[in-house]
Amino acid sequence: MSTKGTKIKIIINLLLLTIILAIIYYLINQSFADIFKELLSTSVQVLLAMFFFGTLYQIVEGRSIKEIAKPFSKSFSTSDGFWTSCYIAFYRIVSFGTGTLISEIYFYNKKGMKFSQGAGVTALHMIMYKLAVITYAVIGLIVQFSLFYEKAPNMIWFIIAGIILTALIILFLVTVSVSLNLQVFFVKVSNRLFKTERLRHWVDTCNSQIYSLRETVQTIIQDRTALIRIYCWNLLKLLCWYVMPYLFLVENHPHLDFLLTFSFISFAVVLSGVLPTPAGIGSFEFVYLLLFRPVVGTVDAVSSLLLYRFGSFILPFIYGFFYVIAERRNILRQEIHEVKAEKKRTKGKN
Repeated sequence: MSTKGTKIKIIINLLLLTIILAIIYYLINQSFADIFKELLSTSVQVLLAMFFFGTLYQIVEGRSIKEIAKPFSKSFSTSDGFWTSCYIAFYRIVSFGTGTLISEIYFYNKKGMKFSQGAGVTALHMIMYKLAVITYAVIGLIVQFSLFYEKAPNMIWFIIAGIILTALIILFLVTVSVSLNLQVFFVKVSNRLFKTERLRHWVDTCNSQIYSLRETVQTIIQDRTALIRIYCWNLLKLLCWYVMPYLFLVENHPHLDFLLTFSFISFAVVLSGVLPTPAGIGSFEFVYLLLFRPVVGTVDAVSSLLLYRFGSFILPFIYGFFYVIAERRNILRQEIHEVKAEKKRTKGKN
């Protein structure tokens, strides 16, 4: 590449880094301010528990991702899976939810996978996560059924609707990922609608990508024992998140029922995934406070929500921030080195 082209890449990367830092500054001053204030008034024991379980979630998530990615990248490690999760968390916040899936597929591509393989890994990653979410929500509904039946019977149907909608999302993802009939239908409809050579070329490209995606997912799901392992890792990682509200609240509410808090957080997660709000922002908070406020009061419910948001949302973002900064630093170093090397070659020729 020419020196001019490399310099343009340097400017673009610096501009991108500046935009990222500006967004983070905005988020810290606007969205994260209350959370950081809450951290300052929280006991050391609770903070340590939050950091421990928040980090443990990312480690277990890393192992889960490794199991999914292993058929396509033998060198893909648990550490790579950990940083994948943090990388996704970073771009989820920076892009306000719009770049979540793209960032995950891009990360896999950097690790040597094709985009169709990365899309397949991403699809199965989402499917197994939602399957684990449904599992805990069903268990929670069974455990707390008598309580809801007595205190808030309408809530039962609300939770069941959330579980059914999540199950439909899983069914849709599985169908899109593995159905040959759906792909054939796509080709037939496209051939009828698009007649120009340019559009037909675009259709052929999409069809090729869908075919590769289907092959990728089928490669993963052929190993039934691997699917069981991935499912169990997802159950374990959610366990790390679901115990946190109890740890945050039990200090001020020593008689609080662990199974009650565990069930409530499982309902909040499953419902926030299907409520129609942009990137799920606000839906989780609404359901969380709706469930916990009558039990522990408004102040403690809000306090525990802020701590939970830090452990599950901001902590992986912080890890991802350090990864992205280190990545951008290495890219800029390499590009600056290329410019210097090109200048030396030019001088040598003269």
